[in-house]
Amino acid sequence: MKFLSFFGHLNIDIKLSVSRLPLPGEAAEVKSISENFAGTAGNFALVLNKLGVNFDLYSGISGETHKEFLEFLRQRYISTNYIKIFNGEKGPICYLTTDGNEQIAYMYQGPVYTKWKPSEYFEDDNYEYIHFGTGPADEYIKIAERNKKSKIVFDPGQETWYMYDKNKAMKLIKKAHMIIINYNEFQYLLKMINLGETDLLNYVQYIVVTKGSSGAILYSHNGEEKFPAYNSSSINDTIGAGDSFRAGFYFGIYNHYSIQDSVRLGNLVASYAIQRPIKDFSIDKNFLTGSLEKIKL
Repeated sequence: MKFLSFFGHLNIDIKLSVSRLPLPGEAAEVKSISENFAGTAGNFALVLNKLGVNFDLYSGISGETHKEFLEFLRQRYISTNYIKIFNGEKGPICYLTTDGNEQIAYMYQGPVYTKWKPSEYFEDDNYEYIHFGTGPADEYIKIAERNKKSKIVFDPGQETWYMYDKNKAMKLIKKAHMIIINYNEFQYLLKMINLGETDLLNYVQYIVVTKGSSGAILYSHNGEEKFPAYNSSSINDTIGAGDSFRAGFYFGIYNHYSIQDSVRLGNLVASYAIQRPIKDFSIDKNFLTGSLEKIKL
């Protein structure tokens, strides 16, 4: 059985850097424009690959806009075997305005929701973990309902607001082993499904809630545990911090650390990842595990 299949977006990010995000009706001067290969799956893959963990990446993209993205992944020895390529559409493309700490994003989905059908080619019961990030909820539900041996991880991300309703969310939650989600998304999810944290633990074993510079919270049947963030020597941009946290978390799980230490490793990796562009992320694994031991002293 393979370790992990990860579902999510491979975006081309068009990033506009501004001094501050404008209020409605205002205009902001753009300091710089850049184009990056990113998305929830793209950022995650770049970081986890550097951490030496084997995984399969599932996504749907346009052959017209993403040729260079595919080559970029292959040059880094990231498998593209399960990425479906569609012609006649563009995307997914994300237009981002960022001040370095906060972002506003506008998504053009392209073939992700119109053509991509991962349930038609997914390797059933062949993964220890199936991580459902951003993407087509109905397809993810089909896969979750078929896979009895895998641990399902529900991670709807920013699409919590517009891809899910109570019915769809609960279908995945009832099949899930774990939820990973940021604080704002979690508050919206709880309101949508009309449940509290304790109620959710009747369905899942763990809930990991990320809170940016405030660290992360782990909810389990042992109660609530808080894990502080780690200071970064400098911050290039916080875009991709959550994806990097997930990579660090799975690095821990893959290497048989406890779930608590895996959350700590997620915080550590995120603190290093935001110091430079995600594509330049690099860290010595021994240094990373050594840092974990120091913070536990």
